[in-house]
Amino acid sequence: MIEKIGHVCEGKYDSFWPMVMIFFTMSLTGWLWEVCLHLISDGSFVNRGFLHGPWLPIYGSGSILILTLLHKLRKKPLLEFLAIILLCGCIEYYISWFLEQMYDGMRWWDYSGYHLDINGRVCLLGAVCFGLGGMALNCYLMPLYMRLYHKLSRRWRYILCGIFITVFLLDITYCAVSPNMGYGISE
Repeated sequence: MIEKIGHVCEGKYDSFWPMVMIFFTMSLTGWLWEVCLHLISDGSFVNRGFLHGPWLPIYGSGSILILTLLHKLRKKPLLEFLAIILLCGCIEYYISWFLEQMYDGMRWWDYSGYHLDINGRVCLLGAVCFGLGGMALNCYLMPLYMRLYHKLSRRWRYILCGIFITVFLLDITYCAVSPNMGYGISE
C-alpha cells in the first residue's frame, strides 16, 4: 500500500494556470464540505465562510501549499501526513487570528471544547481531517484532476481562470467592507 501511495503521489503541479484552477476547485470543494457538514449537523443551509461566493480560499490556499511545498515527501506517506497536519494547522491558526484582528474580534470558527484545541483556532480532530484530506488530494484527487484539466482546451482554461479570478477579486473587495457573517458563519 505504501509503495502504491508513493508511486501515485510523484507528480508535480508547478504551472500557474493549473494552480489557479486547483485553487478554485479546492476552494469550492471546501465550501461544499462545510456547507454539507452544517446541513447534516444543524439541518439548515448556511453559506459558510467570510466571502459571499461559493468558496473557502483557506482550502484552496492549503491545497496549493501542500502540492508545492510538500512534494518532496510524496514517497514518505507518514512524514507527508504529519507535515500536512502541521502546515494546515499553521494556516488555519493564522487565518483565524488574522480575521479576528481585521474584524474586531469576530471569529468564523471556534474549536473551544474540542480535544487538544489551541485557543479555539485549531484542534486535533480538524488537524487529522486536514491530514487525511491532504493525502487524498495528493494521491488520488490531483492525478484525476490533472487528467480532466488537460482535456480542456487551452482557450477554455484561460477563460475559466479569468472568470474565476475576476469574480473572486470582486467578492474579496466587497467582503473587505461587508464580510459574510451571521448564524452558523461567525461566532
